[in-house]
Amino acid sequence: MHKCKLCGNEKKLHRSHIIPEFMYKSMYDEESRFNVISSIPDKIYPPKQKGEWEWLLCKDCEQHISKYEDYAARLLNGGVEFDVKEHSSVIEISDIDYQLFKLFQLSVLWRASISTRPIFKEVNLGRHEKIVRNMLLKNNPGKSYNYGCVMLATMHEGKHLDSLVLQPELKKLGGQTVYRFIFGGFWWLYFCSSHKPDKNLVRVFLQESGVGYIFKKEISSADHIVQFAIEANL
Repeated sequence: MHKCKLCGNEKKLHRSHIIPEFMYKSMYDEESRFNVISSIPDKIYPPKQKGEWEWLLCKDCEQHISKYEDYAARLLNGGVEFDVKEHSSVIEISDIDYQLFKLFQLSVLWRASISTRPIFKEVNLGRHEKIVRNMLLKNNPGKSYNYGCVMLATMHEGKHLDSLVLQPELKKLGGQTVYRFIFGGFWWLYFCSSHKPDKNLVRVFLQESGVGYIFKKEISSADHIVQFAIEANL
């Protein structure tokens, strides 16, 4: 018996994936393996057969988190009805369940922060870790500006690239701490600071009204990808 990282109770722990397993399905080769690319020059990871996991959560908390993952999987794979307006550089999506999808985003960020796996070593929420944990426990997604996430579709020569995982990186932008993840065909840019982000940034986060934005950006211009999202003309 060990202490569950989410509820804090002494229980039998289960294997908890940091990034949900459904995000890796498009990456598997004929031998059910996938490649992980490091953002650190000359750092090479061997092929993997499963995503990163640890003994983190009890069965009840796994089920608690799974409802966020189930919704996200259906939303991203065509199992949820929503309205779409597509522009040259951005996709606007309406009718998203704000609570479920925002908590899905936060669940990945929180698990990466508490993970001891080397690939997540740059993700450290510090005092924000407890806040996000409580948000997950209470099914509270907070306001759109609370730990908002900008999503960008990973593009290569005009095609959606969904077979790439990069080691999360810590960045700084305009006084904001940004954790940059790449998995499931998207860049997930989490903004984590004590003060409210600039209003031009807040407007591209998932909105409480259920409106979300996915920006299309070539992976070759990754150095400017955050600024592109902020300056996009919606």
